[in-house]
Amino acid sequence: MTETSSTSEPTTPTTPPETPPADQAVEAEKWKALSRQNEQRWKTASKELEDLKAANMTDQEKALADARAEGRQSALSEVGISLVQAEIRAQAATAGVIVSTDYLDLGRFLADDGQADAEKVKGYIDSLPKPSTEPTFPELQGAGYHRGTGGGITSMDPSELADLIAGGRFL
Repeated sequence: MTETSSTSEPTTPTTPPETPPADQAVEAEKWKALSRQNEQRWKTASKELEDLKAANMTDQEKALADARAEGRQSALSEVGISLVQAEIRAQAATAGVIVSTDYLDLGRFLADDGQADAEKVKGYIDSLPKPSTEPTFPELQGAGYHRGTGGGITSMDPSELADLIAGGRFL
């Protein structure tokens, strides 16, 4: 019979050494910089490709592309007015201001791409007077629901009202 000795020694798993937080920040910045460089290269290459395509276009293709761009710009400006109205209402509601867009030139709030320019809208909303939280007029007695301070009427019971009138206290 063979004896097997099973000695169990605690083994520690080998884990890769963790990078200190400072090294992680440096590594993240390195990858962000590389990403920015690659994005810039892609934009440059895309621009060059568009320029080459435009240079190789015939007159008809150029006219068609111009018509498409003009149609797109026109459609965006029409939809942009609705976007400007929505932007003004949203920012006005956030600021607590009531704004009527009926007499505004909403085209002034459009950006070059046909979208609503949030900065121009914000500037306009900030220029409006803020509503005051105090009531402009004092509360008047008799305007609205107020309980009387006297008079002896405690209910609208017909017999109680008749007693009140008969006693001369009501008239």
